[in-house]
Amino acid sequence: MPDILSMINKEVEVIANGMKYVGVLIEVSDVEVQLKGPFQWITLPVSSVSEIRPKEAAQVKLDQYEERE
Repeated sequence: MPDILSMINKEVEVIANGMKYVGVLIEVSDVEVQLKGPFQWITLPVSSVSEIRPKEAAQVKLDQYEERE
């Protein structure tokens, strides 16, 4: 697992209270995690965060009814 400091200023996914937040990791302190989201700043209390991980590459899923070649 990557170190939190190596993820600063990179896109991450944060799991907090069962929700996934995506944005650029700006700061992690003893009290809160700050992300810059696409439309707003996101501040989450550290006590609610269960995971911080690098953003996964977009996965393309085929529709179950789509014909495959």
